[in-house]
Amino acid sequence: MTLIEVLLTIALIAVLTGALLLGGGFIKTGQRRAAATLIVSGIRVGMTRANTTGRPVRMVFDLDKQRVMLEETESSEMLRDAEPEDPSAGASPADEVERAAHEEAQSILDGPRKVRPRFVPVKQFGFEGEDAGEGRPLGKGILFRQVQTEHDPEPRKEGRAYLYIWPRGGTEEAAIQIYSGDDDDGLTVRVSALTGRARVERGEVDLPESRGDEGYSEREEE
Repeated sequence: MTLIEVLLTIALIAVLTGALLLGGGFIKTGQRRAAATLIVSGIRVGMTRANTTGRPVRMVFDLDKQRVMLEETESSEMLRDAEPEDPSAGASPADEVERAAHEEAQSILDGPRKVRPRFVPVKQFGFEGEDAGEGRPLGKGILFRQVQTEHDPEPRKEGRAYLYIWPRGGTEEAAIQIYSGDDDDGLTVRVSALTGRARVERGEVDLPESRGDEGYSEREEE
């Protein structure tokens, strides 16, 4: 082989290697973008579903199985835990007014109480048949780094996280981080509580430290 042939062979190998590496990077980028789009689409479907049916909807993030799904309540209300029977029944009107004022003040101090509504899968997001309770996968090689929603004080890195969507456009502030490997900064889907708008940002984006009153947490659920 001549020197020119050797140089051409080396150049060809370098070009093919570069194309392979770049191609792999483009594939990972596309997979991350597809997973982020799946989450954004699910949130939009959830908002549309909540507004159409008048029932609260939640997006479920399964951090162990790397899947997402939508669920909705079976009724239009998320009822709080039942109150204990009132021992002061039959009291005088003055006592009734005082008791009601005391209970209202105590409820403000106690803050929101945990709710236990029953949720069922939303078929309109593609959950039908045997996979109705499993949800949709993020995609090959795509993982959740962490999910933090407004009612959870700390990010969740395992188990399940929930993003609640209310009729008439209300939702929670959230940051859903996905990635494809340890050396990957990944993408973050940020959800605005005011508008319900979901946007995709580069890298690991956390929720602000101060996010208003602390809501209930479902860390012990399921």
